[in-house]
Amino acid sequence: MPKKIEVEEDSDVTCPVCGKPVGLTIASCPHCGAEFEEEEGEAAEKEERKPAPAQAAAEGEETAECPVCGSTVSLAVSSCPSCGAEFEEEEVEEIIEVEERAVPVPKKKEVPVEVEEAVEEVEAAEEAPALGEAPSSITDLRVIGVALIILGIIGSQIAFMIDWYWTWVPPIEDNLGLFVALPAVIIVVGLLVFMLIKKASAGGKKVPRTMPGMSLSIFLFGILGLVLIMLWDPLNSALQSSSVGVGGAFVAVLIVGVLVMFMGNKMTAKSAA
Repeated sequence: MPKKIEVEEDSDVTCPVCGKPVGLTIASCPHCGAEFEEEEGEAAEKEERKPAPAQAAAEGEETAECPVCGSTVSLAVSSCPSCGAEFEEEEVEEIIEVEERAVPVPKKKEVPVEVEEAVEEVEAAEEAPALGEAPSSITDLRVIGVALIILGIIGSQIAFMIDWYWTWVPPIEDNLGLFVALPAVIIVVGLLVFMLIKKASAGGKKVPRTMPGMSLSIFLFGILGLVLIMLWDPLNSALQSSSVGVGGAFVAVLIVGVLVMFMGNKMTAKSAA
């Protein structure tokens, strides 16, 4: 039975029978005739030609597999230390892209427009000062205060400039119906505007916060004006005797209106908080 040969670094090996050198490609020894197994010769040749393992990469350094020999090489080198294959910069970048898995970025969830508007309204309500609910009655101090302010401004102007008004305003005793109709129209307009605003608010439409209170104030001012028109005789006598005194009284009404309105805003803000 033929014996196994030991492969040396040269292309020749030593015959295990006679000890003389023989080639790796022959099937028998030309000196003593000993036969060799072909598989053992090829295995020895492959073992001799097998490339040495690549130098281990430094600790913590990024590595990749050589596409030629399969050895582990560092991404910082330009050629494989095992087989000598040279890498191009594009190949290294491609290897890095394959090895690094892209972290999927979660898509931003689409929020319905209605939800965004609701959030904006809540944030605006939190940032805005607490003003409370809009006035809904003529007994609200804010409504009364604004009505007194309007009455004080108009009444003081008429009292201080009564001589100028008497030059073009017709006498009240001869035109009482006309003077009564004027505050009546103001009452109707104020009440109508308030009802339209309430209807629009109930339908979901946005209206300015000051509109309900202002319409009620105009309505209340019309009532106060109608009362003064009905008391035109004593008021007219007071204007003829002392217009400055009547004007001062209307200025006092103006000041009281400002205080009442300020008090109403403070009480409403306190209750809302």
